[in-house]
Amino acid sequence: MLKGFPKYAFGTMAFLAVAIALQSMRYIAVPWGVWLGVGDDIRGVIEHVPLQMLTHAIVAPFALLTGPFQFLPGLRARRPALHRWTGRVYVSACLIAGLAALATAPFASGGPIAGTGFGVLAALWVSATFAAWRAAVARKIDLHRVLMRFSYAMTFGAVTLRLQIPIGFMLGYTSYAAMSVWLAYTSWIPNVIVVALYSLARGAPRQTVPAAAG
Repeated sequence: MLKGFPKYAFGTMAFLAVAIALQSMRYIAVPWGVWLGVGDDIRGVIEHVPLQMLTHAIVAPFALLTGPFQFLPGLRARRPALHRWTGRVYVSACLIAGLAALATAPFASGGPIAGTGFGVLAALWVSATFAAWRAAVARKIDLHRVLMRFSYAMTFGAVTLRLQIPIGFMLGYTSYAAMSVWLAYTSWIPNVIVVALYSLARGAPRQTVPAAAG
């Protein structure tokens, strides 16, 4: 993925992903009654549907954390076994967290409009990640890499959502629930558009490659 992609941009993306992933791991303490930095809107959703919401909140950071390293060509070339194992962690985290997000979406604090946006995101996230895994199993490596870009574009929505929250407050919104009506869409659709343009610029993927390709 780094070919044709500025390294400083990738570095910024990876830094933000790791930072938000680590910050999001505070949800691990919630089952023990520790609500460190959890806003009232999110706490309300957790208390209403604890299994779904906590599964998503606890597992999703692992996808955000491991995702950037899947795009390092040096890691794929020198440590293919590590690439495969971190890929399995990423895919597992996306599928578990995505299905949990889909089950949580109807209870979004922003109401049905926000719930629809987050539900569409969850469905596309699970679908793209599963398709990327199937492409890897079938040794359609170029297709796998394209689908993984789309998968991580949606995973990275966790970062862009948080970056957009201050904008919401500047626009006069008084709570996350109020601004989530548009955050449910703006947090991930621009990411997908950027990946689509990047993929088009690089050309359509070949469907098959030799088995030795990584």
